This record gives sequence, C-alpha cells and structure tokens, in this order.
Amino acid sequence: MRKIYYIVLLIASFTAHAQQDAQFTHYIYNQLFVNPATAGSENVTRFQAIYRTQYQGYQSTFDDGGAPVSQVVSANVPLKMIKGGVGITFVNDKIGASTQRDFKLSYAYQMPVGNSQLGIGVSGGYFSRGIDYSRLRARDENDPLLATGRLSQSAIDLGAGLYLNNPSYTVGLSMNHINQPTFGLGTDKATNTLKRSAYLTGSVLIGVSYTVDVSPMLIVKSDLNTISAEAGAIATYDSRYWIGASYRTGDAASGLVGANLMGGSLRIGYAIDVIVGGKNAKSPTSHELLLSYSLAALRAGKKSIVRTPRYRY
Repeated sequence: MRKIYYIVLLIASFTAHAQQDAQFTHYIYNQLFVNPATAGSENVTRFQAIYRTQYQGYQSTFDDGGAPVSQVVSANVPLKMIKGGVGITFVNDKIGASTQRDFKLSYAYQMPVGNSQLGIGVSGGYFSRGIDYSRLRARDENDPLLATGRLSQSAIDLGAGLYLNNPSYTVGLSMNHINQPTFGLGTDKATNTLKRSAYLTGSVLIGVSYTVDVSPMLIVKSDLNTISAEAGAIATYDSRYWIGASYRTGDAASGLVGANLMGGSLRIGYAIDVIVGGKNAKSPTSHELLLSYSLAALRAGKKSIVRTPRYRY
C-alpha cells in the first residue's frame, strides 16, 4: 500500500471540501457560473473574465503551490429565435498542489411573467480535478513510496436554476453538481465527491437621485450541510462609475470599484477582500480584477426591452 499516496489524497480531499467551488467577490456581475438560468437574461452579448488571487502571500507548510488562484471566463449570448440564451463558462481554480477546472454549456428559456422575465436554465459539462505531486514537500524526498508526477480525472457535471429578472430587482435560485460526480484520482481507496451546491441570489435597484443608484445584493451558498452568505451594496454614479462594499460571513470584508467605458461596452473593476475571520490560517488580503466587453445581441423580430439593473453581469 502506498501509504503516503493515500495520505496526500486525503489532504487534497479536505482542501476540496474547505472550498469546493471557486468564489468571486464580483459574483453579482457574472452569475452565469453559478446559475445557468441567467443565460440570455441580458439584452447584449457579453464576454467576461475575472481573475482572483486569494490570501495573497500565503504559503502552505506541505506544498509549494502558494496562495489559491482562480479565474472564470464566460460568454453570455441572448438568442431571441430560441426564446432564451446560451452561455459558456470556464473556471480554473488552483489551490496548492491541486487544480480544479470546470467547463460547461448553459441554456435558459426566458419567458415573460408580468413586468418581469423568468429564466429556466440547465447546464452540463466536465469538471476535472488534478494534483501535481512535484509541488508537495516530503520529509524524506528519497522515500520510494512517495507518489510522483501528475494525476487528473474528469467527470460529467450537471446544474439547473431559476432566475427572475425585473427592472427593480432580481432573484435567483440554482443548484450545481446535481449528479454529484466522484473523483478517485487513480484509486478507489480514497475518493472525493462533489457535493451539491445550492445558491440563492438577490438584488434590488434603488434610485437615490437622477444620477445615483444604490443596489443592495446578497448571495447565500450551501452544500446542504453548511451555509455561508455574502451581503453588500454597490452605488453607481451616472451609470458609469461604481463603488461598493460587502461582507462574507466568517471570512472577509470587501471593497469594490469600477467603471463602464466606451459607452458602457467595456467594464473594468477591482475588488479587495480584507480577512476578518480565521486570520491565523490566512494571509490578510485577496485581490480580484474584472474585465467585460459587450456587443449588440443577435436580433430576430421586434426590439426587446432591456430588463436589467445597471450593474448587471
């Protein structure tokens, strides 16, 4: 039995449970990666990327992987001819010696409900996990039982969601990893299952003045055993500049700033998290960059009404 090999797998498993899915402070601007029902809910085709370095400067005692780093790249395309939209999402999440990648396609049917729009969406794709043993620190590097090289495994991953989009508010409910894919990374002695992840999101658009809007926002996350939440608000001036703050329970307080440029087609943003919980096990700050570009949506028939608060996606 490769005892060290299994111990390493268990460590990777614990790490995965501690942060099963990548998290982003800019979640309100790109909900496609947690809720497929948002596909086509915005009346533009939008390409978006978020880059996050978490607990910057953190160094693990058992590997050379460094601090967690996450990226999400997405494309959200409304298609009126199919009464909905499609989305493509790729998430890369690196935590120490382990790596998680999630590639999925989303489809949502968008239907009018009074003055609102209800999206009913599904997603499917591949979720992969891997580990690079060369980044692990061993007490005895000459131990013949020490695992070497890289291992990875992929599995089909499914999700579904609902999204209600009103000119004054939004509400979303979704679940990822519905089929709970299991990963063994080459063995059935130590396996890890992706738990189902439920998300509840909400936001409200409040017009404070002719040029200033305030948008309270909330996301609640649960693996059906534990629960966490993040709440905050973003103030937007003249539909071009925003500043905001949020709090993630037991973890961090965050600040956000950004701007809409080129007539609103180009969006850039920056966020910083200041750690307030578990300080002894984390570095003090996390940083995040947002880049987004939108194009006119493909149209068929009469022009549609844009049902979206100013900060959407």
